Amino acid sequence: MRIRTISTLLFLLSFASEVRSDEPLAPPARYEVRSPSRRYVATLDPKTGVEVRASGSSEILWTSTNWFRVAFLADDGEHLVTGYDGMNLIPQDYTKDLVLITFWRRNSKIRDIKVGEVFPDTRILQKTVSHYNWGSITSIKNGTLLVRRCDRKIMKFSVITGGITK
Repeated sequence: MRIRTISTLLFLLSFASEVRSDEPLAPPARYEVRSPSRRYVATLDPKTGVEVRASGSSEILWTSTNWFRVAFLADDGEHLVTGYDGMNLIPQDYTKDLVLITFWRRNSKIRDIKVGEVFPDTRILQKTVSHYNWGSITSIKNGTLLVRRCDRKIMKFSVITGGITK
């Protein structure tokens, strides 16, 4: 019984990164993300921005003055991928030019991925009471960003170039 309860709780927590349609977002707060290998850590603070370090080190490798609600750090410690501030929900009056994902090398933008690139046919978007659910960024694996669209299709992007991969 205890194992089933723990398994159920872990399953439910796996969806915690997605926002429900009418829940307000939490206020900006300090948090950390680690690279998949855990060799690097990025601290994101709404007051100071981004600081990237090697794990266990106090030496700052690079910084950015921006704060991001959604962020993934690559294994090289050089590349950061950020997501739309509304997380999985975009406004009902969105345009195809709305940026969902941004690829960075240190503090320099490499590429933006917009709604129109992820959804050539926007009828796929799932309408909620007040927004559209587009999907979510799930992880970085082997230098590839994995994005799960609302229709469960997985898209893959190079964290180095931001280009779509197969």
